[in-house]
Amino acid sequence: MTSHIPFGRPLFSLLEDTLISSREGRLTVHGRWGAIELGDSGKLVREALHRMGLGPVSLENIPVLHDDFTLWKQTGRLGPHWLRLRRTLDELGGCMVPSLGLHDGAGPILSLVAVAGDAIFRCPHVGDSEPMNLKPGTAIEDIDGDQVLTCPGLAYTAVLHRPPATAIAKSLLDGETTIAEVGTGTETGSEVVSDVIAYLTGAGFILTDRTGKTDRTSTGRR
Repeated sequence: MTSHIPFGRPLFSLLEDTLISSREGRLTVHGRWGAIELGDSGKLVREALHRMGLGPVSLENIPVLHDDFTLWKQTGRLGPHWLRLRRTLDELGGCMVPSLGLHDGAGPILSLVAVAGDAIFRCPHVGDSEPMNLKPGTAIEDIDGDQVLTCPGLAYTAVLHRPPATAIAKSLLDGETTIAEVGTGTETGSEVVSDVIAYLTGAGFILTDRTGKTDRTSTGRR
């Protein structure tokens, strides 16, 4: 599937119980699924992990990533620095939390929290008029005061921090729909709806004609 370029702000963080140690110049990440010795312990990786340990952050604010981020937003191509960092993010698996923010500085509207150590996140694009359904078994639960989208067998849960993510997720429970219809029904701009749908599709919650027939997604246990 084609990668989605978010209108909003892609944010990244580490699970709260994740610790990082350094020995003889090598970085090891200690998480709930064990220790991960990273293949890259360079300055970029160290800076990214430090920032991610502080909470959901926008990694393009790292100076060396700025040009790569601009290239990606304008062309969809990934520059060498971002490709290098993405390999590390993949190594982190479920210890890495991808979130989506708006341009209001108010923090994320949605976060994907892994329930499997080898979860890997990608952000696929779904067209505005492409029919889509929630994966059977998906529900919104109240967990520790948060509204959380869950589905048995998926590698992620989706924490719905605040509007419009909550309204968008609830609208999906009504059955087959499209991004355009969700936008109209929730009075939310199609760009933001498209972002939320891309994140939920990447986490496996949403099935389209391209994913539903074989029930495969770009996220899962590998």
